[in-house]
Amino acid sequence: MKNEIVESSIRNIINDDSFKTAMNDIIQLHTEMILNSDIEDKEVREIAYIKIKVVNEVLSHLQSIADGDKINKAKWNI
Repeated sequence: MKNEIVESSIRNIINDDSFKTAMNDIIQLHTEMILNSDIEDKEVREIAYIKIKVVNEVLSHLQSIADGDKINKAKWNI
């Protein structure tokens, strides 16, 4: 029961339009930092790239938690 609550809560968060917009804004900000950086700003680009990767990893992890009930239900159907 507790996992269902967590999965449901996480699903509500990741499907929330404000949350999606905020995450996309972060990714867009760092993408623009990469695109607008000077050729010598290798470190700035690397840090921006890492931040984008972290946001994507967090979103993937949250999605896997939210999909946990789908996976569990699918197990019982096999």
